[in-house]
Amino acid sequence: MCRNVCVRQQRSREQSPNQHGQAMLLSLVLLFGVVISLAVVVWFGMAATRSAQAQAAADAAALAGATGGSGAARQLASANGAAIERLVRSPSEVEVLVEVEGQSAVARARIVAIAAVRRDGLAPAMIAALARAEQILGFELSIRSGFRSRADQQRLWDQRDANPYPVARPGTSMHERGLAVDIAIGQVSALAGIATDAGLCHPLPQNDPVHFHVCQIPE
Repeated sequence: MCRNVCVRQQRSREQSPNQHGQAMLLSLVLLFGVVISLAVVVWFGMAATRSAQAQAAADAAALAGATGGSGAARQLASANGAAIERLVRSPSEVEVLVEVEGQSAVARARIVAIAAVRRDGLAPAMIAALARAEQILGFELSIRSGFRSRADQQRLWDQRDANPYPVARPGTSMHERGLAVDIAIGQVSALAGIATDAGLCHPLPQNDPVHFHVCQIPE
């Protein structure tokens, strides 16, 4: 009787370390699997974030390229932490390929034909400042509003509630003196970056971002 019991106890003691070892190995395998799974989830999450960032930068650069040219596109891409790898401009659209931390994205924007605003009526100081700005930037600025007559300013004043930007009272606007311009929204960032060097001021970057005027007002 004792012999059989003793044999079983002996076998149990011999098997116990082996079973504990197997259990520990299984636990390690499971833990390793969990760690790998978490790493994969984190990696895909970061990749998705980079992909979204790249696409947003591509969309913004394409729109800027359609309205302000390649210089504006590169400026806006850089502001979004991206680099333009390819920019193709046709008569009808702009296509850009950008890269953000190894993640690429492509975007296209249609070029909408907008009648160019004539620069007639602008003061010599403003014409000179625009020429300096365009020389620095390397592309032509798209002026959406330049010189305004008193009647033009009055019409804007009468419709100011429907205007997204503030409107000066007739007789007080620098547009009436040819010393202010409103440019395409896609070129604002590029021009704001070099405005001081060109002699232009950007007084209301939040409320009226498209508005620039000559800093040194002629008498």
